[in-house]
Amino acid sequence: MEDLEFRKRGLANPNDSSEDFIAAASASAERAKWLQDLQALDARVHAAALSIDVPAGLAERLKAHAVAQSVPTATQASVTALPARSRYQRYYAMAASLVITLGVIMSSGLWTARPSAADIKFHDDILGHMYRETPRIENATADLSLEEINQVIEAAGGHLREDERIKSAHIKFANDCNVVPSIKGAHIVLEGTKGSVSVIMIHNSPVSTEFDVNDPRFQGKIIPFGQGNLVILGEKDESLETYETLITETFEWVI
Repeated sequence: MEDLEFRKRGLANPNDSSEDFIAAASASAERAKWLQDLQALDARVHAAALSIDVPAGLAERLKAHAVAQSVPTATQASVTALPARSRYQRYYAMAASLVITLGVIMSSGLWTARPSAADIKFHDDILGHMYRETPRIENATADLSLEEINQVIEAAGGHLREDERIKSAHIKFANDCNVVPSIKGAHIVLEGTKGSVSVIMIHNSPVSTEFDVNDPRFQGKIIPFGQGNLVILGEKDESLETYETLITETFEWVI
């Protein structure tokens, strides 16, 4: 199940128990965490709605409001009052819906800051570098050792911690890069399922917000990470969640 479909299903029903939805949630730690947070929010809102007492005088205020909003020919006697419990449920349903909507927007990342003009230029510089390096990347085949990889990354101010996942990731390319001319960066390439997956580490000013790469061929993210930025790029059909988790959990700045 694609991420977009998974999130749509989750937003529609956080407690969906269908087999395909549960399997999709279990496909990655990121999906499982997102769904867990969404379910917790849903439970908190539900509990809050049930625990709040009806405000004093609410029935009278609702009735008076209904009279004031009625058409001129209507009379107070023609207004049929809803049962108190029904009015209460409708009043708090609206409040709960608003809280859920805001929570979903925040938790799903739909409400985010926009990248700055400097961030957009950095994005374009990254893509320019990718297209220049593509011929070299496509010709790379050898699996590099962690020691060889870290020689390049440490020259750019970073380090990959020793991890079995790194050893089995088939990193076939490691080279310095000059996306930011005055700052040395590192560019490593892993073998993905649809092609090469590039990870670029640059010890420059972190971008203002994490944002997606927009390109006809490549997809990925630019991620502010500590004292610099991580860029993860792959072909359009490549699932990058596993690689993002691997790098963010094993990479660290050392300067």
